Amino acid sequence: MSIIPKLINDTVIPDFIPARQTFHDNCIEDIPAAVISALNQSGLVDNLPVFKEVAIGVGSRGVANLAALVASTVTWFRSNGCKPFVIPCMGSHGGASGPGQVKVLADLGVTEETVGCEIRASMDVVEAGRLANGLPVYMDRIAWEADGVFIINRIKTHTSFSGIHESGLVKMLTIGLGKQKGADAAHSRGFFEFPVIMPAMATMLLESRPTILGGLGVVENALEKTCLVEAIAAKDLVSRDAELLAYSKTLLPALPLDQIDLLIIDQMGKNISGAGMDPNITGRHLSPAKSGGPTVTRLVTLGLTEESKGNATGMGNADIIPRSMAESINFDYTYANVITSTSLGFVRMPMVLETEEDVVRCGVKTCSASIDKIRAIRIKDTLHLDKLLISPAVAEALSGHNNIQLAGTPTPLQFSKDKVLDRTIWEKAFVK
Repeated sequence: MSIIPKLINDTVIPDFIPARQTFHDNCIEDIPAAVISALNQSGLVDNLPVFKEVAIGVGSRGVANLAALVASTVTWFRSNGCKPFVIPCMGSHGGASGPGQVKVLADLGVTEETVGCEIRASMDVVEAGRLANGLPVYMDRIAWEADGVFIINRIKTHTSFSGIHESGLVKMLTIGLGKQKGADAAHSRGFFEFPVIMPAMATMLLESRPTILGGLGVVENALEKTCLVEAIAAKDLVSRDAELLAYSKTLLPALPLDQIDLLIIDQMGKNISGAGMDPNITGRHLSPAKSGGPTVTRLVTLGLTEESKGNATGMGNADIIPRSMAESINFDYTYANVITSTSLGFVRMPMVLETEEDVVRCGVKTCSASIDKIRAIRIKDTLHLDKLLISPAVAEALSGHNNIQLAGTPTPLQFSKDKVLDRTIWEKAFVK
């Protein structure tokens, strides 16, 4: 018989109050129209390889309206006389295999049926050259041999490093389009080198491959909705990527406190963040090249998203997880991801307890805060911060906060007979 229940069963879990956090919502309502307009205004039409094939690079996780963004881009190129097709542009993801990457695209809603063109996938690459430091620069062979290349990506902060280029078109061009070999080469120098390596790689590719036409840069607001779509010609791709990253950082969502005793996250996953849980939100950074965010004493995570397919990259940022989550981990997918990125800390195994209720009780017990003063916040995941469950101490601390409105009264957390935390709270407690 385990001794653990005796240590935590008397721990009192605080009540939680539903609260809404409001963010400015400047989303684009008509995505196809916005894409077509952006492409029409870009000047790209003057340099198109008419009657020839154009590879459309796609691959990022969690991008809002991705299928519509891709389908509209495909439609524009076809309407202007090109023969577009899609290629996965995601480094080593999908098990570092062509079929695996096609499956990842399908999970993102990008299929031949949804975007209206063929998808071609291979892990073969061509070495485009070497940087002054000897680092090889690779490019997907299918893209290399295409008559034109155009990439699509969201521009946002990265989870493991900071710089004037983070996640965006430059990263997609160098690491995404570099496939496993390109990702491995970039990561071999560590995240501190990324701000220098990525633009150098991108510049080399752009100079050596005039077939690279440009990219579609997408920015999302704090509600994870598309708020900017811009088609960027190759000559402006590096500079504009930096400018749009700076703009995207002004829109970042955040938790409303800098000091949090207990943070409960219902789910994490690769479709939520490259690090499972966005460290920019949690303040938990296992990469020395990244910092910022709140100070969280105890962070507990309850499960992986279905879309993650067992990839638990980022679990090392959690302190405690339930056995159900531990047993859902696909270690092949997880370890392949971090071996390529060299971020082994992201997969350190947290403490594993038998049930979700045990996890929450242990989190309360070990966060070193009294029940009447514990600053506890529960969120669905790090993508969705508009709905929060907060302890009374947090509600008191946020009294008068312009962007926080209480949506109910203090209520105990609900667990099933199997000690699984009720997930329907996110709908039930926030009915308008």
